[in-house]
Amino acid sequence: MSADMRALGESIRAARMRKGLTQEALAELLDITPIHLKNMESSRRNPSVPLLFSLMELLDLSVDALVFPERQEGGVLHTDGLSEAEVEALTRLVDVMRQKSKGRDR
Repeated sequence: MSADMRALGESIRAARMRKGLTQEALAELLDITPIHLKNMESSRRNPSVPLLFSLMELLDLSVDALVFPERQEGGVLHTDGLSEAEVEALTRLVDVMRQKSKGRDR
């Protein structure tokens, strides 16, 4: 079993727990059996692409965060409802804050 496959299962489990959902509750929301979810979390099965998108939506995560948790620097920032100018301003603010944080780490 590859590390990537294991990481996906661990990411799904961690995201489910952060949402306060049991395996049974999440399985019901996904319309799958709890055994299917258990197998995904223990990395014995990979989710289909449609199921991966459902997980992303229900767990409030990006697919990238589920598949590559090591790339995750923080929470997901939703920009729905913001104008293009507001998204751009927010992006600049985040960049400035990251640079400021890096300066402190040195």
